[in-house]
Amino acid sequence: MPKLFHLSLLLLAVLTQPAVLQAQTTVLHHEMRISLQPDQHQLIVEDTIKLPQSILQSTGGVVHFLLHQGFQPVSATPRVKIVKERNVPPFMGSRMESGTFLDENNLSEYYTVTLPPGSKTFTIQYQGEIYHSLRRQGKEYARGFSETDGIISTDGIYLSGKSFWYPWFNDDLVSFTLDVQLPEEWEIISQGERTRHVHAGGLMKVQWESPEPQEGIYLVGGRLTEYSRTEGAVQTMIFLRTPDKQLASRYLDATGRYLKMYRMLIGPYPYKKFALVENFWETGYGMPSFTLMGSKIMRLPFILYSSYPHEILHNWWGNSVYVDEEEGNWSEGLTTYLADYLIEEQQGRAVEYRRTTLQKYRDYVGDPASGLATKDFPLTEFRSRSSSVTEAVGYGKTLMFFHMLRQQLGDQGFTRALQKFYQTNRFKRASFSDLRAAFSSMTGEDLDTEFSQWINQSGAPVLQIRQAITKPDGKDYRLNAVLEQVQSGPVYKLRVPIAIYLKGQNQAYQTTVAMDQKRLELDLRVSARPLRLDVDPEFDVFRRLDPSEVPPALTLVFGSDHVLVLLPARSPEKIREGYRQLVETWRLSRTNQLEIKLDSEVTGLPSDRTVWLFGWENRFRPKVADGTVRYGVSFTDAGLQMSETRFLRNKHSVVLVAPHPENPHLALAWVATDRVSAMPGLGQKLPHYGQYSYLVFEGDEPKNIAKGQWPVVNSSMSVAVGQSDGYGDGDVAHESRVKLAPRRALIDQP
Repeated sequence: MPKLFHLSLLLLAVLTQPAVLQAQTTVLHHEMRISLQPDQHQLIVEDTIKLPQSILQSTGGVVHFLLHQGFQPVSATPRVKIVKERNVPPFMGSRMESGTFLDENNLSEYYTVTLPPGSKTFTIQYQGEIYHSLRRQGKEYARGFSETDGIISTDGIYLSGKSFWYPWFNDDLVSFTLDVQLPEEWEIISQGERTRHVHAGGLMKVQWESPEPQEGIYLVGGRLTEYSRTEGAVQTMIFLRTPDKQLASRYLDATGRYLKMYRMLIGPYPYKKFALVENFWETGYGMPSFTLMGSKIMRLPFILYSSYPHEILHNWWGNSVYVDEEEGNWSEGLTTYLADYLIEEQQGRAVEYRRTTLQKYRDYVGDPASGLATKDFPLTEFRSRSSSVTEAVGYGKTLMFFHMLRQQLGDQGFTRALQKFYQTNRFKRASFSDLRAAFSSMTGEDLDTEFSQWINQSGAPVLQIRQAITKPDGKDYRLNAVLEQVQSGPVYKLRVPIAIYLKGQNQAYQTTVAMDQKRLELDLRVSARPLRLDVDPEFDVFRRLDPSEVPPALTLVFGSDHVLVLLPARSPEKIREGYRQLVETWRLSRTNQLEIKLDSEVTGLPSDRTVWLFGWENRFRPKVADGTVRYGVSFTDAGLQMSETRFLRNKHSVVLVAPHPENPHLALAWVATDRVSAMPGLGQKLPHYGQYSYLVFEGDEPKNIAKGQWPVVNSSMSVAVGQSDGYGDGDVAHESRVKLAPRRALIDQP
């Protein structure tokens, strides 16, 4: 989830001192001896549990826990009694790790433990089978993934707190030592530090220790090859299912770079190791001190520069400063801002990233027919991503909130506040209120209004420019304009960047204006004749964009609630049915309205919904041609041409998005291929290319070979300045050469 950031030597010295964990009276400790038998799906556990004093004081020696069905725990401590209860009380269905949790699949059984007076430590023994098959979780347009409640198998091991593989008492944080033995060709990974790793008696024996308080305990493993290095005081580890020294080296190099960068930016890395573990199904999970990635995912070339730093950074945000979800999840947006976004910023693509973020909010959260954000919700209600809507709000809006704080406080004030927040809340649960307290105390600014309007309420401002005009004023010029907030909801307190293009100057005049009313009258004095006024030209303000500010893209198509699909009646039947099956896979994973018809069954395109057109023979294809000719697209009998590049019908699969001819808030999307074998792949891939206006694929996979966004023309936030003295030369060619001031990234990558 910008100027070069510099740390003073004094501040750097303070931040690199090891943090001291304060005594935690509510940390429950597990001392576990574990035997894993993957071929039988079995685990055998002896767990010595030390209860925190806070639990004993409130329960009088009677405590309760949940454990996986069929484990039948017995006490190994004299005078400690364990009784299985019939029903699980509602309060036990509470939060585990990150996310509100309910035992929806009835995996657990409920037990009561009675301890003798003065006792707070006891040992239980249990064993049993955990094997819950992978199940696919559907998302809109087949953007699905697979999950399991827990599995021990010959393919691999995945156990989390949600597996109830260890006794779960309540929401208290836990520390642990795990002594694990399993077949000798296997590796097992958990949080914290590995303190033993030996082969003995035909077994692998491993010990993991986490004195750091955790929200849950993970065990993952398989037949893995280990590669490792040391980065300062941190052991970096890569575990691969197939030996690959070159791949491991790339990830070890990247791990070292990112650990160094985030240490400088935020503070000391909170653990003694970071590990990348290759999983036996496709995942992208981040746990404290390690990440679990699927084989295909970790080999995608862009993962090293997007998802991977994101998961490393989660060890600061979310996996050591935990999320107090009573006020919403701040961690995902902040992590995205300081990982995915920061990497793009370092590569000079920050403006495009912010624009895409705002476009996703407009296209997924809004009602395309009206432009209103009808699916919005306050950030206090965000817990985790479950759809494009929750991603656009929980990730995108939160990301932009932190960006606006950075613009207001400056890079140094912003980073000092983050460091304060990290130092204060390590291994504790923290909320938006704790963030506000850290930022306010470090900067001395009252930020109640900023936090309240962006965190507690839904919606976004909508900006509009009116009456931009200039007149000579001695040797200078006066520019007068009206800036309005035209949203129906409450007024926002904003800091709005403005750029003015001046005649004869190659650098635009830039300033920021404060706005806390619906209408703001601008009166600016500049040294040369103003030709054009741009409001928020680099998308620094979270707001609902006007359709003219962004190109039509697949986000607008996939975000629509009401969609009409028109199949080509004149296509060969196998082509038409291939399209139909592609669309049916989308319909199965959507709850919104998606209607399929032949193009011969309608007389015209409806103006109240997005339309998918399929096929070269679709009789409405000329509407797409009319809508894309402004972008340099032309159609021929053999295919189409974009600028100087020709794409052939018999070789390529093509996707174009054009403005809807009847409604500027909607889109018209066209998909065409003569390869039936490429259609399933297109159906799976297109939802992952949401930001693009055009795509070209080749082959049966199919492989993407071209993608991009149409240029923006005639943005409503960029207006020509009226000349009161009758000056008529707008000098448009000069305006295109004018540059905005360059920005530096928050921190350079080492």
